[in-house]
Amino acid sequence: MIDANFSGSSPAWMGKWAHDLRGPLAPIQSALFLLRHSGSDVNERDELFELIDRQMRRLTRMIGGIGDWVRADQGRLLTRSGPIELALIVEASRGLGANAVDVRYDSEAENACLEGDASRLANLLSTFFWLVSTPRENTAEGGAPGSADVQVRDGSVHLTGPLSPAIQSGSNIETLFTQPQVAPAGDGLGLRLLIASAIAKGHGGELGTRSAGDGAVEVVLRLPVSEA
Repeated sequence: MIDANFSGSSPAWMGKWAHDLRGPLAPIQSALFLLRHSGSDVNERDELFELIDRQMRRLTRMIGGIGDWVRADQGRLLTRSGPIELALIVEASRGLGANAVDVRYDSEAENACLEGDASRLANLLSTFFWLVSTPRENTAEGGAPGSADVQVRDGSVHLTGPLSPAIQSGSNIETLFTQPQVAPAGDGLGLRLLIASAIAKGHGGELGTRSAGDGAVEVVLRLPVSEA
């Protein structure tokens, strides 16, 4: 269950939601005003339509995030289940080219399978790899792609990797998976990590962090291995 209390005063982050949801509306309203009242040429009109389309897609993602958050809170986030090859979904989720996270498998993990909602597990794994990847735009050299280990033990798949320094330094680790996050750990309305945690729990697993010593923090994702 997501950490939210709707009795009494509203959580402080709900005010941020209201502010963020208004964000795309201002440029949309301005673009519509210019389309209606100015003598824009074809190129200017195309730019205004592109702005409207971009902001509408942004707003759609925000509303979709709220919908997922509500479904997660009600235990309705997972809608299908089936066998999934672990290596296949990991490789599809770890990024491409120079941005791909370096993944190391143990011998059992290479042939392991999961059971669950493939699209939601892909979202979960993408979020895990995002957490262990240094945001490339935050460093002059472009940052490092990150690394992760995938092991199978005690009937579960364990993915571990160092938490991105940018996220570690700019976030409260204790509330990383229990409250909406602001940048760099949050995007949109800051619900990504809450939803990812709910997906892990819905599959009988867990997404969290642990101390790795000397101030370092590891991201840990555990998921049950399919018995099939």
